[in-house]
Amino acid sequence: MAAVALLASTALMTPGLARADEVSGTWTGVVELRGNYFWEQSTRVIAPEGGVRLIAPNGVRLGVDYLVDSITSASQAAGVLEDVRFTEIRHQITLSGGYEFDLGDAQLDLNASYRISREPDYLSNSFGITAGLSLNDRSTVLRAALFYVHDEIRQVFRAGDGARPTTDGTTSADLFRESFDAIALNVAWEQLLSPVLFFQVAYQYGWMDGFLANAYRRVAVGDVLRPENHPGTRHRHSLTGRLVGHLRKTRTSAHIGYQAYLDSWDIAALSPEVRIYQEIASYAHLRLRYRYYRQTRSFFYSEDYATSTPEDAPVTADPKMSAFRVHTLGFQLVLEGVFLADTVLGFLRRASLDLSFEYRWNTNRFGNAVVSSVGVRVPF
Repeated sequence: MAAVALLASTALMTPGLARADEVSGTWTGVVELRGNYFWEQSTRVIAPEGGVRLIAPNGVRLGVDYLVDSITSASQAAGVLEDVRFTEIRHQITLSGGYEFDLGDAQLDLNASYRISREPDYLSNSFGITAGLSLNDRSTVLRAALFYVHDEIRQVFRAGDGARPTTDGTTSADLFRESFDAIALNVAWEQLLSPVLFFQVAYQYGWMDGFLANAYRRVAVGDVLRPENHPGTRHRHSLTGRLVGHLRKTRTSAHIGYQAYLDSWDIAALSPEVRIYQEIASYAHLRLRYRYYRQTRSFFYSEDYATSTPEDAPVTADPKMSAFRVHTLGFQLVLEGVFLADTVLGFLRRASLDLSFEYRWNTNRFGNAVVSSVGVRVPF
């Protein structure tokens, strides 16, 4: 959850493209509506979202985003006591604001955000601040970001008698109250190498402390089912690089990315990625994407824990802690509304519609997955 929160916060702090008019005193902005869909063997997620970004005549940026997840699952790791599906709703609201200061030969862009996410057994609050310093006529940008997340975890069992199982096979109605905190620090350097070549490198450090296991998942230790137990602290390091090139003659852009990851749980991962962007008409763009991900297992993951495993030893049944590989292949189609300029729908000439679809081949127990999205963006 913390990783998702930090990623979402980072994305929401990206400045909008619209610009206000200081002379006329008008506000500008953009409205965006999106529907997201995710499917795997035991889980289906439908997540509509919407957001509004505003830019005041003095350059102040304001934003509000709302997302609701409808999660349908039959997984015991989500609190199912019987072999039935259930649907859970999560609500998330994000508020953001920013301003760019003109320093003469440089520009300093500051943004701040607050996000709250709530579901029946989870409450998450996160705060973030990002800064971007543009140099050399904006051909060089240095970025830094700091995020803090605090999550409260509870248990809500679905079906059955609603009681929490214990290690000896009995049940208990004890209240389950846990929490964890996370801090992430990001630094990045972006450099325009030529009019058609761009390079970026970034490093992220993440610290997590508290309850980092699943509140429902049980682990077979010999013939006994125990609650999942993860170490209480995790340190994460990630180094990413991206090279972007554009071929004017064919109106094609290529993005080549690479990510290396290492954490204190002995998980190491490598992830190369290639994206091809192709203009297929003055109002239509196609993106093709392939990503490969491979990781090692955590030091405490095992498919067969011995009966002699100590009670306080870290144990897990989380497939994300195992060694696995993922191949992701997908596309995105973006249609600009410019072709509607001379029609009755001319008011949508600045709008855009995007559709995306990805398929993931996953070798761990989660299995293969489908991810799709459709969105509409309307500047004003």
